[in-house]
Amino acid sequence: MEVEESRATAWVGVVLFGGIALVLLGTVHLTMGSLALGDPEILAGTRGDLLLPVSLTLLGWLHMAIGALAVITGVALFVGRLWARIVAFQLALLIALVDFLFLAAHPTWSGIGLMLAVAVMWAVARHGAEVADAQGQ
Repeated sequence: MEVEESRATAWVGVVLFGGIALVLLGTVHLTMGSLALGDPEILAGTRGDLLLPVSLTLLGWLHMAIGALAVITGVALFVGRLWARIVAFQLALLIALVDFLFLAAHPTWSGIGLMLAVAVMWAVARHGAEVADAQGQ
């Protein structure tokens, strides 16, 4: 029986952390979106505090869409799919931009989301291919 040696390093754990962070980030965005859709007044800021003059309802739907895509992509990142690595980086970049724009309205959630997005981008860009190699794909 021949044993194949993997080229994966311990950094695979960082990429898997990126997948977990993406799932958490998606959950944060789903939560923010449901808050904005259900009761926009519950958010900390007002329309005048936003960087872009858009309604909280529109931002709520944007957060819901991004959150759902982030959860799906994060799960696919666990199994080392190439499309998930590409989408994860682009989605994390988009999430970072959206969180920056939403920072004045809800600084705590947006700050957490921004930090997680940066962690996902770094992990996927630097060590994304090692996950597929670790799983023998």
